[in-house]
Amino acid sequence: MADLDSTREALAARQRGVLDDLLAGRLPDGFDARGTAMTTRVLHRKRSDAALRAAEELQFLPGWRQHFHAWAGEHPQAGCAHDDVLAFVDHLRQHTGASDDELAEWLRLHEVYDGVRRVAWVKIGGRHTLAVGIGNTVWRLACRTRTKGERSWAN
Repeated sequence: MADLDSTREALAARQRGVLDDLLAGRLPDGFDARGTAMTTRVLHRKRSDAALRAAEELQFLPGWRQHFHAWAGEHPQAGCAHDDVLAFVDHLRQHTGASDDELAEWLRLHEVYDGVRRVAWVKIGGRHTLAVGIGNTVWRLACRTRTKGERSWAN
């Protein structure tokens, strides 16, 4: 019985090691390089899809999946998708440059979704948008310019 338990523990450790390698984009011993790269992409996509379900505002950050996948390769999952989003946003905050206006605007939008602020005036997809958080709902009112100087609001 002790042999069976030690075999199970060794197998579990090997599985954890293979999964850690795959998530980090490393080639585990004895694996095919092309298949491993594809599996890594699938696992990163699955993880980023879960993050998007947890924080729908990610869709408004240009190139977020590429940034998330690069970040995820260096940071093993340590909890649920919400934990991933929190850690990813902290990473973005730490790496925001003074010239990165797009990221700074998205971070303000995220704060509305996160409940840190109630209102933010941001630019999403080239359109000025007023984001208003009321309870668990975030309303986005986008300003469209119809003719020079004339504006209308769309939900």
